[in-house]
Amino acid sequence: MDAIDKRFRFVPRKSLWILTAAIFLSLLGHLILFFGIPFFSFASAPPIAEDLIIKTELRVEPPKKIQMTTAPKKKAPPKQTNAVSADPLSDQGKGEQGAFGNQSGQAFRLPESGTYYFDAYVDGQLIQSAQLDWITEGNNYRLHINIPYAIVGPFIFESRGTVDAYGIAPSIYWTQRGTKTPRYSRFDRDQSGAGKMYFSEKPEFTPDLLPGTQDRFSLLFQLASLLNGSDKIDEAGSIRGIPVVDYDTLEMWQFKSYGEVVSEDVPSLGKSVNRHYALMQRESSPFKRQVDIWLARDLDWLPGRMRSLESNGRILELVFKQRAPIDKSKLVN
Repeated sequence: MDAIDKRFRFVPRKSLWILTAAIFLSLLGHLILFFGIPFFSFASAPPIAEDLIIKTELRVEPPKKIQMTTAPKKKAPPKQTNAVSADPLSDQGKGEQGAFGNQSGQAFRLPESGTYYFDAYVDGQLIQSAQLDWITEGNNYRLHINIPYAIVGPFIFESRGTVDAYGIAPSIYWTQRGTKTPRYSRFDRDQSGAGKMYFSEKPEFTPDLLPGTQDRFSLLFQLASLLNGSDKIDEAGSIRGIPVVDYDTLEMWQFKSYGEVVSEDVPSLGKSVNRHYALMQRESSPFKRQVDIWLARDLDWLPGRMRSLESNGRILELVFKQRAPIDKSKLVN
């Protein structure tokens, strides 16, 4: 044993560094083989579709008030002993969802609470399943998204808030990547739905908050709630402007609607009725990200597919897999 110990004791330091580097590269190679490289892309910025380029200033419609509606009553099936509901969400979230007196406006109905699972892809490579919890109680909501990533830990997004006269009204939106410090965006709203924005990344940046302002994920549920109220809105070719907050910005996002079509854009639903919305880009502004969403009627117009094409060419995509009843321990406090 002493002879062996002596042999390793006098291995040159350079050789030890080479051995350590070889082990590290071997381990990294195996991780990349199994999990891919979620953060690096060697593609260039993608071209923008001609129909999604804003070449002239679009007229921004003032925010419109909403009128809450209730879900149409479903005919109750005959009661059976020890029967299990075929629809795990069918007995949740019933009843009126708040009211604003006799306020008139666009019909609006929140999707029912549920847990949704998505296949998460980076540059077309399946990573793992992402989980989305959508929870409502009365006029309060919580939206929590967990997207697992190898090595660095999960991406987490959370939006909390209420429903006001203009629809979903986030009060806090935060994101976290792996073990990094969370980044917060706080909505300080007044009685009219306006107010100020505050960002943990830019404490000195406090832009005015417009009524109806959404964060990157609540906007999906705002659209779903409007479509649940009336699917006659946003016909093909129409453009809807929504003020949207990220972790350090507040911008007007213009979404082009491709209308209602029967397609297989959400593979797990087969042929189904979907609505495709695409984020438009300003010709005078540098490309940031291209966002495409497909809302599915079979999911109460919740997103069946979401795709974000970043300026470096990397594509992040969530594709609906299945849904389940909400865990009641997660209900909004």
